[in-house]
Amino acid sequence: METSKGRLIEMRLEQLYIFQKIAETGSIRKASATLYTTPQNVSKAMIQLEEEWNTTLYLRSRTGVRLTQEGEQAYELIQKILEDIDALNQYFHVSGSNYFSDVRLPVSITSCSLLEPFATGAVNTLLADYEKTPIQIDKKGSVQIRSYLFALNKEEEMPDLVLTNEIPEKMALFQKKTEKYYDCYFLFEDELCLQVPKNDPLANYDRIPLSVLEDLPMLLYTGTPAQKTESELIIQSRGHELKNVSRTANIETCSQIALNRHKYCFVGYPSVEFRPMANVDYIPLEQPITTNQILLVKKKRKNKSFTNAFIKSIDDSFNIKKIW
Repeated sequence: METSKGRLIEMRLEQLYIFQKIAETGSIRKASATLYTTPQNVSKAMIQLEEEWNTTLYLRSRTGVRLTQEGEQAYELIQKILEDIDALNQYFHVSGSNYFSDVRLPVSITSCSLLEPFATGAVNTLLADYEKTPIQIDKKGSVQIRSYLFALNKEEEMPDLVLTNEIPEKMALFQKKTEKYYDCYFLFEDELCLQVPKNDPLANYDRIPLSVLEDLPMLLYTGTPAQKTESELIIQSRGHELKNVSRTANIETCSQIALNRHKYCFVGYPSVEFRPMANVDYIPLEQPITTNQILLVKKKRKNKSFTNAFIKSIDDSFNIKKIW
């Protein structure tokens, strides 16, 4: 159980964060929106702080608020205090926080379907410590994610965390488009394989020729069934067209559906180890197609307490390495 002293310290820090936002935004309404609370809560916290310090920190008007001389001095001192607190947290690798302005800031996560279970798992392990943190996980195909990131012009609209994959040939372009906004971490390398039933004649191949793929009935996963998959586009760039393709937006059941419909599908190795099927073989292609599974971390993300804890959870699973 918290002591009254402990509650007072937490309340004081909360008030300092609120006053900082008022000073920076020049508005109680904007400060409350930034902190994801109500203007009434912001005003109440400031009334308590002014009463405790026996001073007036700002003057209200129809156009916003203006700091008094005491308010200007308080803001300078508060900035130093909060910077020292952040430095202490970083020094001691503190991943959790009870600060009002941090735990309630939303976190947006975009993930390709392959890595979405890891994103969800990391979030679930952190929910107990961050129950007040609004978290949104948005699942997209890797092609969609690339197009989405490349098209964004406003940094504030970009997701805080992105788990996706990229083929090595496009990593230089991907870096050029994203390194201004994101740090990138390597998770693991995946190789595209063909899922083949064990009693199928194709199971005798050590590697599947791309020419063989042209006439196979295929079921492929894509975030948007009307579009060609990344795999199709890569194979097409190497001079081969898949002619008998149907698509599904459900990666979780794609492998099983393909077997049920007597079709073939692509899977990744070693990611296939996350959900292996005993009655099939996974055979790599004659011309290898590999992808890098990566984590993008927004440089100017707001809720660093949660996102740092999320990164640590992913690091525990993959031993991540920074690329840029």
